[in-house]
Amino acid sequence: MATRGGRDREALVQAGKAALAAVLALLLLRWAGREDSDQAFLAPFAAVLTVTCTVRRAWWGAARQAAMVPVGVLLAYAAGRWLPIEVGLAAVVVAGLLVGRWRMLGDDGWWIAITALLLLLNGAAWHPLELATWVLFSVGGSVLGAVVNTVVLPPLHLQDARVAVDALATEIAARFRETAEGVRAGWNAEDAASWAAQARGVRVAVHRASDAVWMGRESVRWNPRRRHIGSVDTPLAEPTTVQRLDRAAERAVHVTAQLGDLAEPDDRAPDPVLADQIDRLADAVDVLRERSTGDPPEPDTYLQDVRAGPADEPAHVRSACLVVIADALGDLGRPL
Repeated sequence: MATRGGRDREALVQAGKAALAAVLALLLLRWAGREDSDQAFLAPFAAVLTVTCTVRRAWWGAARQAAMVPVGVLLAYAAGRWLPIEVGLAAVVVAGLLVGRWRMLGDDGWWIAITALLLLLNGAAWHPLELATWVLFSVGGSVLGAVVNTVVLPPLHLQDARVAVDALATEIAARFRETAEGVRAGWNAEDAASWAAQARGVRVAVHRASDAVWMGRESVRWNPRRRHIGSVDTPLAEPTTVQRLDRAAERAVHVTAQLGDLAEPDDRAPDPVLADQIDRLADAVDVLRERSTGDPPEPDTYLQDVRAGPADEPAHVRSACLVVIADALGDLGRPL
């Protein structure tokens, strides 16, 4: 696993960093003479949780921890001081979950209720010194984890984004070329339906590439590894490139839908001229990828306008619109 690139190697590095953060937290506790404290586990625990997939997320996690833990502690103290344990337990859970819905806390807001719940159940809610120690160890461990995530091989995901977008472009071009090959040999409605299903399947790769690009952009923020960014950051990993490829993937769906319409009710004879035009779509996707990864190629013939003449254009446009609408309605009307 250590010799494999990509996500496996990144997961191994992050796991090692989390272990390092936990050990450092334990050593700091030992140095401070607090290793035997009942709350000592909090520092390594918080440090591990804060070692995340990006530097920015790690520091945001530490900031959220610094906000959530004191709120949970205050809820536990108030409930323990003025309410019976049964009532206080219900009160801190309800109040903690409601306060935790604040959007700035993200998906971690429920920790407010958990913190208050644990403090009430272990009896620490009645001892201000133990409450202060809980806050100190939790926040300190979170900050330590964020520091480790920033200093030790801070995660950078631009290469993953480039690979994902390159795979998307390759898949879209392959769909166009497969369709062109079928059109060149002659096709029927069943062939067109198969091409359409494969074209719709590309949407999964679009979402995957979009997520990878977003993560790549996120991993650059607050990242000290600036010297590595220039070598892997290319226009191919830009959100605008994914958007253009997304539109190309949708056009693949539209083209195959129209081919299905042409093949009903009779099979269609080979159409090499139309196949050449579909091949040009594949060439355009390849050129976009090449322009994003190196020197732009010379202008190619695929850029020429393939539309009909002015006299025929309205009928063609109307027919294409009807086919696209019918395909969309058929897609929406399929059984769930």
